[in-house]
Parts: sequence; structure tokens; C-alpha cells
Amino acid sequence: MENEEEKKLTPPAEEIDDDFADATPFVSEAEKEPEPEPEPEPEPIVEETPESEVEMVPEQEYSSDYDDPRFESIEAARSTWNKSYKKMARIKFIVSIVVLLGILAGWLIPTFLMKNNGMVPLYIGLGAAVAGIAIILIFGYFQRRHDKEDIRVYFNTYFDAVNSYTLGDLGITDITGTVDDKVTKDEFLAAGIFESVASVGSRDNVVFTYKGMECALAESAAQKDAGKALQTIFVGKYLRTHNNVEVGEDGLVLYFSGNDRALPPAKLESLHVVEKNSRYTVYGSAADKKVLTKKFREALGKIRTNKLLVDITLVIKSGRTYWYLGYEDDIMVLPNDKMFDPRFIKQYKGEIELILNAALLLNE
Repeated sequence: MENEEEKKLTPPAEEIDDDFADATPFVSEAEKEPEPEPEPEPEPIVEETPESEVEMVPEQEYSSDYDDPRFESIEAARSTWNKSYKKMARIKFIVSIVVLLGILAGWLIPTFLMKNNGMVPLYIGLGAAVAGIAIILIFGYFQRRHDKEDIRVYFNTYFDAVNSYTLGDLGITDITGTVDDKVTKDEFLAAGIFESVASVGSRDNVVFTYKGMECALAESAAQKDAGKALQTIFVGKYLRTHNNVEVGEDGLVLYFSGNDRALPPAKLESLHVVEKNSRYTVYGSAADKKVLTKKFREALGKIRTNKLLVDITLVIKSGRTYWYLGYEDDIMVLPNDKMFDPRFIKQYKGEIELILNAALLLNE
């Protein structure tokens, strides 16, 4: 999304009431001192970073290099679930065909063999149809239970392994939460960057401590009411970290733009821009930029958007930092027919480490 040109507001000039001009002592033109030029409104600071410093993740072909046993456990769980799902789908197809043939036979055979028995063939056919529908419904019930249990095993294995690999190896402590733990709508809106949402979906909301800093992380997706349909406004990882800074009530917002798949919050258009650079745009009060220390900026400079991490909305408020990390389907959708590709989890691990280390600097 192209950034709109910032609209600058010029304060109105003082209004002079001519009816009360005689209240001002007369001063000749020679005695008048020249009026000072009005000071222009300060422009947002623009810092350009050489393109050579911008690192993009190169495209690679599919990788099945399971150099960690946790990757192997994910692929094993995926394969087991996929085979079970396909097996149940084949059984359902066969049962449906058999039931359909049974219904046809239950209607056609009595019709030809019992031509002189009035409505009896029809009743037999209806009975066969009811029995067939009942069989399909009962089988569908047990199939859903079977699929639900299999996919629960796969989901638990996947998120346990991913959390262990991406968080556990970073020295995370006191981690709690499961794939079933969710983020409430109020918690999703706590940063104030999304004005309203129609629905919030989430899973794997885990709470942990990173080098003494309290954190919470969840997979989330949010939609807003766009009239005839719901419109997606966020898909990705929602990270909340503690901080020790003091800022104004509205806080400070940093937006790292990405590719055309990015979903920048609509509220950004109404916020005041105080700085732009090749990495991010800063919105809010110039006075609150004091929290963007040199060390913190250097840490932010290591964080890059790319084809996987499509954008970042960072909201800094007093005591709490909110990171909305927009991620592609390669991270957000569990593989089904395709084998698990560990490249994306490896990249995500590196990115979450950079982000947590940056968040730590707001606690100094």
C-alpha cells in the first residue's frame, strides 16, 4: 500500500478585529520593527538506508532436510493424519455408493416384483431410503470424531514441536499454554491500532518469560465487517511483551511495510507521521521518540520484512509492547498433502529471536 502524502496543518493566523484598531497606539512605518517570519512546521525526519543493506530472503526450492528430531515428529504426525483422512474419505465414498445402490434396489426390485401390491413397493423404497440416509449420517458422525481426534494429535505435535524449537532453544522459561488457548477480542484490540473487529480467531496462545521479560504469543487472525462480507485485516503472530518505558496515552506506532500481501492497519492513515526511513514509519508524538534509543534502533534495523514476514505493526505503550507480525500461509497453515517444509520454521525462529531481543531493550 502506497503511503499517502502527509497533510500538514498550518495554525490559523491571528484574527484582527478592525473595529478595535484604535486600541493599539499609533506607530509610524519607520518605527515599526519587521515581523519575524513564522517558523515552518518541522518535517518528519527521513532517513534513507542504502539498498545494499536491505537483505531479502532468497527463494529456495522445497526442503525436506529434517536435521532436528522435532521436524521428523511433525512430518510423522502429518503423514499419519493425512493417510487416516484419505482412508476415511475412501471408506465414506464406498459406503455412499453402496447405500445409493441399496436405495435404488429397495425401490426398483419391489416395483417390478410386486406390481399388484398397491403402495407396498413405494413404502419399501421409502424405507430403504430412510435406512440409507441413517447409515450415511451415522457413519459421518463417527468419521468426524475419528478425523477430529487424528487432527488434534497432529496439531498438538506440530505446535509442541514448533514452540520447543523456536522458543525453547532461546532460553525461554515458564512457558504455559496449549493449541486450544486463545486470545480474547479485547486483548487483540488492546494496542488500539485496530478500531474494531467483527471476529478474532486464535490458537496456541502461550505465555512465557524471556530473560526476565514477561511475554505472550499467539497465532491470530482478525476480520472486520465490510458490508456484504467480512474482510481480513490481520493474519499472523500476535506477540505481547513487557516494557519499562513511559509514553503518551496513544503510544508510539512503528510500521514495517512489506509486499503487496501486507495488511497495514487502516488507522495508520489518521496518525501523525514523525519519522520515515527505509525500514519503517514512526507515528505518534515527537516527544515519545525518546524511547527509540540508539541501541533499540540498531536492534530494529536487524528485523526485515520479506516474502514470509510480510509486515510488522509495532505499538509501544507504557508498560506493554504489542507486535502484530503478519505472516504468510507457509507459517499460518499446517501442511496437509504436501510434506512439512522446515525452512519456514527455521526462518521464523531467527526472526522471533531478533524481535524478542529488541523488545528486551525497552526494559533497560
